[in-house]
Amino acid sequence: MKNRLFTARASALFCVLSSTLPCHAQSTSLAPVVVTASRTDQRAQDALPATTLISRADIDAAQVPDLPSLLRNVAGVEVTQNGGMGTLSSAFIRGADSRHTLLLIDGVAVNNLNFGLAALEQVPLDNVERIEVVRGNVSSLYGSAAIGGVIQIFTRQATASPQLSLALQAGSNNLHQLNASLSTALGSSTRLSATIETLGTAGFNATNQSEIPGTNPDRDGYSRHAASLGLAQDLGLLGGGTQQSSLGLSLRDTHGSTQYDSQFGPANQADASKYAERGAVLDGKFYLANGLKLNAALTRSEDNLNADVTAYPYWVNSSSTGSQLGLEWAFSPGQRVTSGYEATSQRIASDTVYTQTSRQQDSLRLGYQADYAQSQVQLNFRQDKYSDFGTANTYYAGYAWRITPQWRVNVSRSSGFNAPTFNDLYYPWGGNALLRPERVKSGELGLQYASSDQELRAVLFDNRYTDLIANDANYNRVNVDSARNHGVELSYSGRLGATRVHASATSQDPVNLGTGQRLTLRAATLAQLGLGRDYGQWGVDANLRYSGTRPDGSHTLAAYTVLDLSSQYAINRELKASARVQNLLDRHYETVYGYNQAGITLVLGLNWQPKL
Repeated sequence: MKNRLFTARASALFCVLSSTLPCHAQSTSLAPVVVTASRTDQRAQDALPATTLISRADIDAAQVPDLPSLLRNVAGVEVTQNGGMGTLSSAFIRGADSRHTLLLIDGVAVNNLNFGLAALEQVPLDNVERIEVVRGNVSSLYGSAAIGGVIQIFTRQATASPQLSLALQAGSNNLHQLNASLSTALGSSTRLSATIETLGTAGFNATNQSEIPGTNPDRDGYSRHAASLGLAQDLGLLGGGTQQSSLGLSLRDTHGSTQYDSQFGPANQADASKYAERGAVLDGKFYLANGLKLNAALTRSEDNLNADVTAYPYWVNSSSTGSQLGLEWAFSPGQRVTSGYEATSQRIASDTVYTQTSRQQDSLRLGYQADYAQSQVQLNFRQDKYSDFGTANTYYAGYAWRITPQWRVNVSRSSGFNAPTFNDLYYPWGGNALLRPERVKSGELGLQYASSDQELRAVLFDNRYTDLIANDANYNRVNVDSARNHGVELSYSGRLGATRVHASATSQDPVNLGTGQRLTLRAATLAQLGLGRDYGQWGVDANLRYSGTRPDGSHTLAAYTVLDLSSQYAINRELKASARVQNLLDRHYETVYGYNQAGITLVLGLNWQPKL
């Protein structure tokens, strides 16, 4: 009965949507391009999995200092944080678990190996060119952890013309941030880019002492230092290729410290941990013939954590070393085949003695994509073979029918998996080497309207999870749970006159099928509205977001609504001033039980981009 009512409401909503938007002539000259939804270049509006593109201009307009703040305004994404900036952050996409969100940086997975989580809170934004967020299961493209969705970050690429940027921000809680970036040519075919960042804040009291007694009521500060370097070398035309081949090298390093409050030890203890996230990618794009492209990469990523100032110190380091080969063949207009091979060696080291500290992953993938006048097809198949628990096979099958040049209906079915982590398998207290990977079966039905200046999507989604990993009564890791989440997601972006608009609403029912209870930290209703407008030299943006009640253990977190405002003023062509007010209404709310979120905060900034 509940399913029939849900379907009826969604059908009625589709009808309303299709009657409210006009049909405009479609323009493709400036259509944004994404790659994450299919691992090939395509217009964002042509992606079958729902994809949000956050451009560099969007990042600059948002003026936020970290990735979690940016993701809070993406459709279907719920972000939690254990306190203020730099504390543990998690992204739940369409009700999937946070460990089911895969974070990629330049195509390399950076989720840590002990918990399977991505350190969203440690990602600097100054080196980011764009971010693509795919909502829904794309495990057949990226393997483990992509069953909820993928957040892919593309770092800034070197430009042929010299560019320099300096930015300074300061504000509440003694926030201070300095960013600098440079891009220049080193001759006719070599380009260099570099960025540096330093950020610090005194923070605020992250814990609610009435809910977590025995913790220190002091401020919990945070610091971050980041640097990146990129080199690009043009190779000219190779063989029968008609496009320029290239080699690229990107290096990044982010490190700092996070203060937090532990219940262990004396209440006046100031707990702190040090972190580091590093990566290196050497990649080549080789156009071998007309329509034939070879991608190759050598990759390295490291994630280090050292909680050395606490009652029970510990440290854990994880690393992944990999190689990737991918082939794209556009053998006919509108049709292409993709294939790839990936080999990854994963290692973990810690003061905790794991029963096994390394494993090997080998992956094969094959895809077919076709775009005809009135229809689209996307097929993907992938096999991931792990040296410890075995093999996982996944698929994606999607089809779309263009009712008109602007209106499209699409449907897809897919399967996915999430590999057990080193903690799940080999932790000496509760690890279980016999664990199976978590599984999902996903289905979607969508309706889309897209024109040159507007895009609206309505998606019915249904995800069924089996073999979910949890603790038994003796705190041993076991495959025990099954869950389901079905819902409807609406998203809109575009311009209404001179006003920029992005809005979304999600209604979902994420439930543990064994207990019948709502899944932890997931709301049944999410919504957000963003408005922006330029007035001469001024630019003004407002973002309103809402999250319904969420369970957290035996507690229920209250619903909350938060309003953020930001503005920019162009002093001249090279210098801009900015102001941002977060939580303008000074709402008290929690995204995790016992952890405070920041009240009203003010940040002022200057950005200088001289003409070189």
